[in-house]
Amino acid sequence: MRIEVDQMKCRTAGICVMICPDVFRFQEGSKRATVVLDPIPPRFEKKCLEAARKCPNDAIIICC
Repeated sequence: MRIEVDQMKCRTAGICVMICPDVFRFQEGSKRATVVLDPIPPRFEKKCLEAARKCPNDAIIICC
């Protein structure tokens, strides 16, 4: 599985970082979320899907 964060949609809500801090982190300076693991290890897939569902800005893109 691969995940991206649409930087134009991300509004620093931080829900993804709270749900799965092993995959999502805030960027220095902008405080927008970014993905730090690529590809996503299977043990984090369920949490990443949850983060994508709960993102209030639909900024998390599930690639495959």
